[in-house]
Parts: sequence; C-alpha cells; structure tokens
Amino acid sequence: MKRIFEIEEPFPVPDGTLVSPFLNAKDTKSGLPFDLLDGVSVAAGIIEPQSRSKIHIMLFVTQVTFVRRGKLEVWMKSEDDVEPYALPLKEDQAALTRPGTFFQLVNNDAEPCQVLYIVSPAYVFEVLNGAVLYDDATVLEENWEDLRVAGWRPSVKFSTWEQRQEALQRQAQRTM
Repeated sequence: MKRIFEIEEPFPVPDGTLVSPFLNAKDTKSGLPFDLLDGVSVAAGIIEPQSRSKIHIMLFVTQVTFVRRGKLEVWMKSEDDVEPYALPLKEDQAALTRPGTFFQLVNNDAEPCQVLYIVSPAYVFEVLNGAVLYDDATVLEENWEDLRVAGWRPSVKFSTWEQRQEALQRQAQRTM
C-alpha cells in the first residue's frame, strides 16, 4: 500500500482522553478500507496534564499503552488482583492491559503525556452522525472506592460479543 499514515488532530473519547486512530480499519473515523487490517490497530492518544481518564474495561481486546512523551501512571485491576495497582511509565515504556481488566490512565505531571495504543484484535469504535453506536471500551462512572464497595461489579451494562459483531457488520456494509 503506497500510503504514509500520520497522526491527525485528536478528538475527545468517552473516557475523557484525546485519541487519533491513524491506523485502524475498524474505526469509522479513520477512513481506511474496512478489510485493511483485522488483527491490530494503532492510535495516538493524549492525556492532558493533571488529569485522569475515567475507569474503563475492554472485554474483547488486549491493549499496549506505549508512552511516547511524558509520564503516565496506568492503574489496573484484573479479576485475579485483590486491589488496583499502578504502573508508573516514562518515555519509551509500555504497559499491557488484558481483556476484562479495570483500567485508568493518570497524568500527574505538568506536561501532556503522548501515547500510542496498540490493540489486538483491532479496536472497534463506531460513530454515526456524532453519536457513538459501539465502543470496545465500557466507560464507568464509578471511582476505585465505589467499585471496591460494589464488589467490583460496575453499574453499567457491558457490550456483548454479538453487539461487537453487529458493529463490525454495519461498518463493513458502509464501506461497500
């Protein structure tokens, strides 16, 4: 393919961070042919200074969060963990988040943190007329203490595998 892929102006996503999906054929905002890549996607992200994403869970994908510039704490809690834990990252370091893990990005620094998200299989994000129809991330309103008190059972309903497949089918039909 004779094309250079470039990070474009990021847009806000439901977890409160900024994302630019520059190499994701399963994202309606990327403009790439739907069948270009199935097994992986790459997006750039920005976590503003002194900010944190909302806690979220991705049930169907594994994500590598790679710090390009700045510092970042990646907070996680998997089913096997008793308590959430933080991985402090600096430039050229990464953290791996497995499916079903509670996940939050925290930038306590005075500078923005720039990251790459490498996701497998490709991250599905479907937007139509400005409305999010499907997102592989389920964003939570609870904080860590709320989740602990609730026995790690969030109040939101999770997307199903069937809904993910339906979103992929809709996107495939739009590109035909």
